[in-house]
Amino acid sequence: MKYINITILFAGAAMMSGIVLSCTKGYEGFNTNPDAIQEIDSKSHITTMIMDAVIPCSDVGANEFQRACNLMGDAFCGYLSPTQAFNGGSYTCTYDLDGTDYNNYPFSVAFTNVMPAWLNLKYAHENGLVGDEIFAVAEVIKVMALQRTSDIYGPLPVSGFGEDQSPYESQETVYKNLFRDLDAAIDVLSNYASTSGTTSLTSVDPVFNGDYSKWFRLANSEKLRMAMRIRYVEPALAQTYAEEAVASGVMTVSSDGAWLKSSATIQVFNPLEEVWNAYRDTRMGATMDCYLNGYNDPRLPVYFSESTVEGGGYHGVRSGIRTMTQDNYTPLSTPNVSKSTPVVWMLASEVAFLRAEGALIGWNMGGDASALYEEGIALSFEERGLSASEAASYASSTATPAAFEDKNLGTAKNSYQAPSDITPSWDDSDSGERKLERIITQKWIAMYPNGQEAWSEFRRTGYPKVIPVKDNLSDGKIDTGIQVRRMTFPRSEYANNSAELRNAISLIGGSDNGGVRLWWDRK
Repeated sequence: MKYINITILFAGAAMMSGIVLSCTKGYEGFNTNPDAIQEIDSKSHITTMIMDAVIPCSDVGANEFQRACNLMGDAFCGYLSPTQAFNGGSYTCTYDLDGTDYNNYPFSVAFTNVMPAWLNLKYAHENGLVGDEIFAVAEVIKVMALQRTSDIYGPLPVSGFGEDQSPYESQETVYKNLFRDLDAAIDVLSNYASTSGTTSLTSVDPVFNGDYSKWFRLANSEKLRMAMRIRYVEPALAQTYAEEAVASGVMTVSSDGAWLKSSATIQVFNPLEEVWNAYRDTRMGATMDCYLNGYNDPRLPVYFSESTVEGGGYHGVRSGIRTMTQDNYTPLSTPNVSKSTPVVWMLASEVAFLRAEGALIGWNMGGDASALYEEGIALSFEERGLSASEAASYASSTATPAAFEDKNLGTAKNSYQAPSDITPSWDDSDSGERKLERIITQKWIAMYPNGQEAWSEFRRTGYPKVIPVKDNLSDGKIDTGIQVRRMTFPRSEYANNSAELRNAISLIGGSDNGGVRLWWDRK
């Protein structure tokens, strides 16, 4: 791992105030001074939140991203795999979750990068220094950041953030409070959904350039995502929230998609490029290899580059190998990501698949399951620059995933059987469970490379079927077949907040390990 400095350049309001935001600098503590908020352009805190809310892209760059995403969600869901055994083989991908400090990073990104900026905006809003619409956007970003973080750990210290004491709350409480905040933001943004052109956020918003109508659709889409996340634990509430979101207005066309990308005023670098290229630390995952190669998926060359092993082709790495030599894996397929590639937050294709799942179980999603499923495939192909005819041909394919053939250059091979026999082609005669596998498998492919969401969906549904790790060093705490269910609480919290952390551990049943299921993980 190396240090990378990601510079955020402002030509708009923040620069005119004499400020260049570095996302994390100046937020050493949770508490900020509400009287000092008048000294800066408060809107620029939106950028600070955006840069780390879903994927860490701030000034410490790829190191945070690698620890908080690439060696967790990206690997756990089967998208990508490390090419070296970190910490002597005792690290997240071999399920030794206590062997390193990697479990600090998702928590740190949320609570020392994103939330202090939100708190400053909250103070500014309370003092009439930013409008309702700006704070509503901040609330949407906050919800996305905390939903992601809670889906990693479970309980979080949210409601008291910025106060002297911030007790941990159960994931159920966190989620239900986030739904409340999201609904309030949707109510405000509905009044601005017809706004077009330049707005007060245009220069500080590298996702939608200040387009409130798109923030409104993202807010409803996030509500639908969270509603589906809780459908096995709170089915009636999940249906209510999901149907409300769809009726209010979710993403439906590819241009609705939320991508973090460079704009005229802000430069964003994709940290995945640094990890696969400069570090040489990640390559295509074995599970991705099986599905994309087996389906002869047209998105394969969009997502990955060909390997340079003899014979070429697209080849991945099995995750969770205790001993491996990086040079043996470097020639395998790399993510087709450059520094300028936009970072995926949430796409219209994911929303179509969410609606397909809802329709499958009888919810009013504005269409039937098969039509929404095929719409999800069509949207995914469009989002990746592929044609409607390619999407239609793919949607009728009866191909199945391939077996994984390990092509690393060493003598130790870790090949594996085909993880599933599910096809892209919809079959009305299939059982509801097999239809669900089909929907989630295609959603998983479409969401790439948003590994955290893909890992959450794998835990929630059991799909797609992911090749298990080769070496499980959890000492029996994590079942190799069931796979990892959560990340352990940060080492920093054990050191600095032990009393509150004991309460957090009690909220998940009294044991802090990766085999403990989250509140919504109840299928």
